[in-house]
Parts: sequence; C-alpha cells; structure tokens
Amino acid sequence: MYCANYEAFFGPGTKLTVLDPKIKPTPPTVKVLPPSPLEQRGNRKRQKKDPKVTLVCVATDFYPDHISVSWQENGAEISNGVRTDDDALRAANKTYYSITSRLKVQPKKWFNPKNSFTCITSFYDGTGYVTVNDTINGAKGGGGMDREYLMKAAQTAKLSYSIFIAKSFLYGLFISIVVWKIRSSVGKGYE
Repeated sequence: MYCANYEAFFGPGTKLTVLDPKIKPTPPTVKVLPPSPLEQRGNRKRQKKDPKVTLVCVATDFYPDHISVSWQENGAEISNGVRTDDDALRAANKTYYSITSRLKVQPKKWFNPKNSFTCITSFYDGTGYVTVNDTINGAKGGGGMDREYLMKAAQTAKLSYSIFIAKSFLYGLFISIVVWKIRSSVGKGYE
C-alpha cells in the first residue's frame, strides 16, 4: 500500500496541507544579511545599470511551510524593491523548510547607520500566527570607501605615478641623446 502527502488547493488563496504527526510545528530562525562587500564597494558597470544594494533575509528550520515574509524600513512597511521566493523549499531527506527574501535599497539609505531594515516572518504554528523578525542597521561609511578600498586606490596611484615618472625620465634621456648627437654632428660639419 502506498501513501503520499500532497498539498491541495481549493481556489485562490486556500491551501490545505496535511501535517506529519511526528514533526512538531517549529517557528523559523530569521537572519538579515548585509550586502556583500563587493556590492557595497560598487562594481561601476553594475552600479550604472542598477545602483542599489541587496539585503537578504533568510528564514530557516521551520515546519510547516505556512509562512509569509515582509520588510520594514525604519518601522514603516515597504514593498518596493522586495522579492521573496514563491514557495518555501524543503531539501530532499530534510524535515524543515527555508525561504529567502531580498530587499534592494539605494546605497545612500544603506550607508546611513540611523536607518534600520527589518525582515518580518509571520508563521502559522497550527494554533495561531507567530511573528519572528530580525533587524539590521545601515552601515557606517559612504559608498564602500573602506580602508581596504582606499589602500588599494593609493597603491594604484603610486604605481601610476612611478610609471609616469620613469617614462618621463626615459623620454628626457632619449631627447638629450638625440640633441647631443645632432650637436656633435653639426659641430663636425664646421671643421
């Protein structure tokens, strides 16, 4: 005899899920991740096309998959720039689900430590809704001008100026030799 566990849909907005009685409903662990260092520094080509940085909300280890994700900026709900996975994912041979949501914001908002970004999950545990959230504050600094970036820029500038000075010296030496040769050949012509 074969028994399967399937979801059933009864029109828009209604979802029926048969729960495994051996698995206790478990709320998610929620974490907001900052933009990657590369994205914060800003790839110039990408920045011209899409001048935003991405915050990622990861909700993991929850069961069942009845969850919704939303975002707040400084306590106000936002939906612009938000993209959430269509469904929670359950890896093969795993009991619990995970879901991600991404929020794209302007760099000037991210590089303001007074701004806060909150990922809010609303999870149904079988008896009611449980809210689990995580907040991250904007980063200090401006547009990724961190110490590492400035050191790299200074090293590049030093190398460029060194090459320019060496090239100028060699050019001056070449011109001096040419002038000396011309003078010596002109001087021999009068003898």
